[in-house]
Amino acid sequence: MTNPVTTFLQSTEGQYMRWMVEHGQGRYIYEWWQSRKENYLLNKPSPWITFDARHFLLSKMYRGMKIFEWGSGGSTLFWLKSGATCVSVEHDPTWVNVVKSHLQGKPEAANLDYRLIEPIKRVKPMEHPNPADPSLYASGDTSFDAYTFEPYARQIDTFPDYYFDIVLVDGRARPSCIIHGVNKVKPGGMMMVDNADRDYYFAKTNQLLKDFEKISLYGTGPMNPVAWQTDFYLRK
Repeated sequence: MTNPVTTFLQSTEGQYMRWMVEHGQGRYIYEWWQSRKENYLLNKPSPWITFDARHFLLSKMYRGMKIFEWGSGGSTLFWLKSGATCVSVEHDPTWVNVVKSHLQGKPEAANLDYRLIEPIKRVKPMEHPNPADPSLYASGDTSFDAYTFEPYARQIDTFPDYYFDIVLVDGRARPSCIIHGVNKVKPGGMMMVDNADRDYYFAKTNQLLKDFEKISLYGTGPMNPVAWQTDFYLRK
């Protein structure tokens, strides 16, 4: 007869929980397990970043902060619940409706400038545009090869330099967003880049961030049985 404990330990979830213990992330096992529930990040508002990164972020939050984010969801609800004002740029109309459904009737929704900016067809088609090149406004998702995210990345251009306390890069065309967002971070503020273990995000943007204090937090996060990295760039 198969031992159910042995079976679980050999499963993807069991092996990942063992990894968490072995890499000093065991304190997050219960929360990670809970986060596998549907719409967890919306029902318990939280950015989809590593757990260590979320704890660091909480230490920096205060009411009245000005936030700009590429990519919406649990983070959007988290900012508003924390008393911040938020400009959120999203490319997916279906997801916009999901997030809006969680904001219905909530007074903090008045502090959200929610912008649906869908990608547009390229005038000159390109075969597999390099997503590491900020000038191409390309997504790493090849299903968007025929599209440009330039209007999406440029949404932050409408604001003055050094305006935002936090700029979150967690959507599409991230190198392009870094280029447009870096000068919008106020002194003492920070840019957050999620999935920062993807080196191509920084192949042509790293020089712009050299004068920022960098804090990298690698580890487990909500939902997925994988580890990843969230970086914070603090403007001195």
